[in-house]
Amino acid sequence: MKEIKIHNLKFNSKDKKYSLVICEKPNVANRIAIALGTSQVKKVKIKGNIVFDVLTKDNARYVILSSKGHLYGLKDPNKRDKIFPIFDIYWAPKFTSHNKNSKNLIELIRRFAKDTDNFIHACDYDQEGELIGYNILELVCEKAYSNSHRAKLPTLTSDDINKSFITLERTNRNMAYAGMFRHLLDYIYGINFSMAVSRAIKIKNRYSYLTVGRVQSPTLKFIVDRDLQINYFIPIPFWRIKAHFRKDDEVFVFFFEKKRINTLKQVNYIIDKCRGKNGIINNINISNEYVKPLHPFNIGDLQKESFRLFKYSPVYTLSIAENLYLKALISYPRTNSQILPVSINYRKILNDLEKISDPYKKYVTILLNQNKLSPNNGIKYDPAHPAIYPTGIKPVNLNSSEIKVYDLIVKRFFATFGQPAIFKKTKIDIIVDDNFLFNKELKNILLKGWIEFYSSFYNYTENSVEYSDLQIGDTLINIDISKDSELTEPPIYFNYSSLLSKMELEEMGTKSTRGNIIELLIRRNYVSINNNKINSTDLGMYLIDFMEKNLPKIISTNLTRTLEHYLSDIERGITDRIFILNSIITDLIDSMHYIQKIESVSPIEHQLVRSKNLILIGACPVCKKGKFQIIRSKKTKKRFISCTDYFSDSCTASAPLPQQGLIKNTSKICKECNWPILNVFYPTKRYSKNFCININCPTKLI
Repeated sequence: MKEIKIHNLKFNSKDKKYSLVICEKPNVANRIAIALGTSQVKKVKIKGNIVFDVLTKDNARYVILSSKGHLYGLKDPNKRDKIFPIFDIYWAPKFTSHNKNSKNLIELIRRFAKDTDNFIHACDYDQEGELIGYNILELVCEKAYSNSHRAKLPTLTSDDINKSFITLERTNRNMAYAGMFRHLLDYIYGINFSMAVSRAIKIKNRYSYLTVGRVQSPTLKFIVDRDLQINYFIPIPFWRIKAHFRKDDEVFVFFFEKKRINTLKQVNYIIDKCRGKNGIINNINISNEYVKPLHPFNIGDLQKESFRLFKYSPVYTLSIAENLYLKALISYPRTNSQILPVSINYRKILNDLEKISDPYKKYVTILLNQNKLSPNNGIKYDPAHPAIYPTGIKPVNLNSSEIKVYDLIVKRFFATFGQPAIFKKTKIDIIVDDNFLFNKELKNILLKGWIEFYSSFYNYTENSVEYSDLQIGDTLINIDISKDSELTEPPIYFNYSSLLSKMELEEMGTKSTRGNIIELLIRRNYVSINNNKINSTDLGMYLIDFMEKNLPKIISTNLTRTLEHYLSDIERGITDRIFILNSIITDLIDSMHYIQKIESVSPIEHQLVRSKNLILIGACPVCKKGKFQIIRSKKTKKRFISCTDYFSDSCTASAPLPQQGLIKNTSKICKECNWPILNVFYPTKRYSKNFCININCPTKLI
């Protein structure tokens, strides 16, 4: 990037006719000014806001301003904090007593808009960026959006900025409408259902405003459902059989062909039949496995890989990627694309990257010596932006986190151009006692291919024992045979990476907002994160329980997925947004009408932590109204049974539980007292039993 001195000079908007450029971020405005300007760029600070006055070598003049994000937000004109539903909302300046600069900035933009009729929208090219510019051009610049031009900035290099301003396009009104509609939906669903749920649920001994969202709530349900699966998982024992065989001085380990044997009786039978019996190799199968290079990064893949390697949260990774973009080191990161177009000039980028470091130079040399330079593009496509790629500009003054993420992006870029990796797979079968098959599978790398470039981040293991001397027909001496006992594993807790994958699979949120949704759930105390495991809290569980009973449609993935499809259709201009909005509001009114009839539910007892009271184990035989639930006390850490009406003082039915072992509902009722029968399983003892939870039951099973 060329060096240009920026001078603080007196600004005069009457000097020469100019184009008014609206950017989203101050750093972008600064880079555009440097890229477009000649030897001097005027920089003026007016009421806390920077204005760039740029004269190009072609004698074109630009005045460049930054919006610093959204200057307008949705508001209710009636300010009815306790009246809902709310639908008559409008866009209003985001003025607060702590944010006077927004007002000054709007006045400044309006001032410069009066002296020009040429507007350039240079905010980020996505729904949010398009909406930011749309609101400014329509509401501040007196409906200038239709007559404005669009600058698309794939990177912030001088070449891309100049190319973008030479090839200005028309603004994309449908993209702006999609961004507007997204905010509208989030506001309508969020504020109305949050108020309704907060009114219905009273939290004991504290005031709380519970928030509900069309993406937030289904995501919370993912976490709650996973936690319940884990906590009520009953492990099942199984066994594996392994045998040690000797040939000459070498000892080899083989496993019985059936990897999981469910009965100890069958295990003992196989061991008895095979003990002391030699094995004969009856098959050796050797094949090559070709592993294609990794796809280029989109933002979701980058966030997941960054968490796997560095344990960075999605929001933190996105902030780092945006900093790298603003420093012109990588392309625009908020993309869903896994495709690198030919137009980005792979060879030029590689030639620039080799100048950054010796390791990079080594990798570039390998790639440029290949017969073909073609990326292994994925299938995900984003019409607005390509996959994330480095620009080739040499990084300077990066912090440790930025260095790690930048290096990851560069090496992923290298890897996607690499050759397939080749692994040699060997499977050896041994027959024991003419009837029992044991085998061993081996995997060794023959050609690293793309792994050469990504070896810092890609782990693979090779076999240290050499099996190449074994031949079909060889007899191996059986020196030992044994069994290993294991337990089936429950599902694993969500972490940042797996939850992002789940949200992406279910089409919850957007590429840019999924990380923010997770952080919002943490801030709201609906979930907590410990040792990178994301768990639901009591409050989060209680909220999902309430919504499953009263607002199941709002936490449905189908609803959110359908709305995301609507937004995509609006952006592509193939659906009527007004018709969709009317149908959504009609449906929302029906749900609001129902929830307003609900009387306040039982207070949340905050002495209980991780109560898991969403699992109901049978009807209460005492009050005949409630249902039994499993509770764990925060104070004593002990678990017990209570009626769902226990904390409203309308039913005192409760019962102790064994404090060890895993509890499972049998769905059976005791014939003596009509109380539920549960099962307790002790994994270490491989022992389980059924028991009636009633301590006064005549059967006395506890």
